[in-house]
Amino acid sequence: MKLMKAEMWDKMQYLFRAYYNRTMHSAYFYDGQIDVEALKKVYVAVINEIPVLHSTYNNNFIKPYWVINDSFSADDFFSFVVTDDPIKELDDFMGYTVPADGKIQLRARVIRSCGKDILGVVVNHMCFDGSDLRYLNVKVVETYNNYVKTGELAPDIKKGTRSADQVYRLLSPEDQKIAKGLYKNISTVENKVTFPFAKDDGSEKCRLIREKLCREDFLKMKAKGKEMGATINDVLLAAYFRTLYKYIETDGQSITVPCMYDLRRYTGGVTLGLTNMIGFMPCTLSPDVGETMADTIEKVKVALQGAKEDRFTGLYSLPLLKLAYTILPHCISEIAIRIGYTNPYIGMSNIGIINPLEFAFDGLTLVDAFYSGAVKYKPYMQLALTTFQNEITFSVGIRGNDKDAEIFHGFMQDVIKEIQDFSNN
Repeated sequence: MKLMKAEMWDKMQYLFRAYYNRTMHSAYFYDGQIDVEALKKVYVAVINEIPVLHSTYNNNFIKPYWVINDSFSADDFFSFVVTDDPIKELDDFMGYTVPADGKIQLRARVIRSCGKDILGVVVNHMCFDGSDLRYLNVKVVETYNNYVKTGELAPDIKKGTRSADQVYRLLSPEDQKIAKGLYKNISTVENKVTFPFAKDDGSEKCRLIREKLCREDFLKMKAKGKEMGATINDVLLAAYFRTLYKYIETDGQSITVPCMYDLRRYTGGVTLGLTNMIGFMPCTLSPDVGETMADTIEKVKVALQGAKEDRFTGLYSLPLLKLAYTILPHCISEIAIRIGYTNPYIGMSNIGIINPLEFAFDGLTLVDAFYSGAVKYKPYMQLALTTFQNEITFSVGIRGNDKDAEIFHGFMQDVIKEIQDFSNN
């Protein structure tokens, strides 16, 4: 039996099982049909190069570890469906939770309808984050294209360390010393503001709710934001805050939105192995968000100025987590971290831009795509965004009922309306 060490973020993501289903999502829409048999072989070859993806997690009470499974096949993780309702099939697939104690930490499904394919991929967040999920998907396409042209299965996958400590490796000795002393717990949020979910009725299930901002509105938003010296993220965050305050009775409390922050900023844009490398950049606005979107954008810019200028943004609390996992048995460290950690009730993750050329299977054109984070459990929620060909897909993953889905469709439509009104004013 081959064992592999569970890294700090593996254990933290497992701890988060109380808040969400730890499963990341991605979907790619093509203008034609993928060679499914070839793709199955490619996935087996790629997964074989990434031990954590063909491992089973053991939450040992002293020291958790992964058990590597050397024997597996495409039947363990791959499915192919022909349907008249591809979106329903995709929605059902996106509600799947990858079990940590399973044999393979990934599921892939090709959904075929009217001569066109959708590729859906869901992965256990314990293995790595959205940036390395994108890396994995690029490598699948790269290996597939080489295989159909040459008959050779030769995935080229990075195999370095998955350790969280690699975040410090490019810092100067002086900055390393400072960064490794940042014990401040930034997860602590004083306000307890939560989103108004529907009342449970027994029909709750994991689901991914989506809306789109069209290309024309995106380009207008981008141009107008640039005139104000605001980033796209500033504008999106402002629209998000304005809509949150319309939906939530805060009784005068401020809302804090932690934004996911890619720590690859400190590692030259990459990780040595596939892993998690994400921190928080909190933004707090009072209920006085201003009369107009422009007012709110200015408030967001001010609120984030300190974090944008801080050369250690996102690195706070990492030494605290490492200390807890180093000096305590795992079962005790989980209790200690759970006591000290405050999971944000509301969050936002701008996953970024999807380049269609990177995901074009041989002979096919990618016509749409999106990524989303894990499905949150009430009362937690997070808005995720991905941009494809100057269109933004907004998504919220929740375990909720049809009424919750209706609420969140309306919520995201209202966020989009804030952007449209700003862009067209």
